[in-house]
Amino acid sequence: MKKVLQIGGWSIFVLGVLVLLFFVNAGYDDIKTQEPQITIIKPGNHNFVTEEKVKAVMNDLGYSFQDQSLGEIELDRIEKEVKAIPGVKDVQAYKYSNGVVKLDIEQQLPVARVILKGGKMGCYLDAEGEIIPLSSDYIAKVPVFTGNIYEPYNEIPSVKDITVNDSVSQLHFLDEVYTLALALAQDEFLTAQILQIYVNDQEEFEFIPRVGNHRVLFGGIEDYEDKLFRLKYFYTEADVDVKELNVYDTLNLKFKDQIVGSKRLYY
Repeated sequence: MKKVLQIGGWSIFVLGVLVLLFFVNAGYDDIKTQEPQITIIKPGNHNFVTEEKVKAVMNDLGYSFQDQSLGEIELDRIEKEVKAIPGVKDVQAYKYSNGVVKLDIEQQLPVARVILKGGKMGCYLDAEGEIIPLSSDYIAKVPVFTGNIYEPYNEIPSVKDITVNDSVSQLHFLDEVYTLALALAQDEFLTAQILQIYVNDQEEFEFIPRVGNHRVLFGGIEDYEDKLFRLKYFYTEADVDVKELNVYDTLNLKFKDQIVGSKRLYY
């Protein structure tokens, strides 16, 4: 009998808790919303995502936060649509008992802008090799890769998708673009100095620098770290001033352990 009473007591307790939670949740859902709080983490100070753009997306979903209650706000729906904004890496949405809806948004960090052959399609590559669609509202100041960059599919894959399959990687060049772009992004001087990277018919890289009226013949991706080291050393340690840089037509890094400069015929 005592055991039956204990079981009955626990049953009544659990039922009471469930009823209490029901009324608490019912009251919670009826709380009037306030102006949403939006926090955006922007690595590199890039501005793909703005608070105004996020609010516009939520407004399109029907969330004006005027005369609305917390029960009407669908967090999963907000997260899905905000994450579709170009440049958004992650988004977490929360509701609080004071009526505030809070969004924590993290942007991707672009390291290169890629313009495919013919200029028909393009994208950014982020620091993790993921694709960022081009934005009509913002242009990131990162090195631009142009020239003979051909992608065989209508949808540009991520670098990870390319590298996990050897047969697929042979059809793509974005993995080499990513490797070089990431190396440039990790060096503040080279990031500032190299404006554009052209991919020639041999799928070799040619740099167009910010300072100096010359081209840098970089070659293929092999030994890229050593080539970048030699190029930076030449610019920063070789006692060459800006006027002297304009004497050169090309700087060639394709020969091991050296830089071969070709001077202009007329200067």
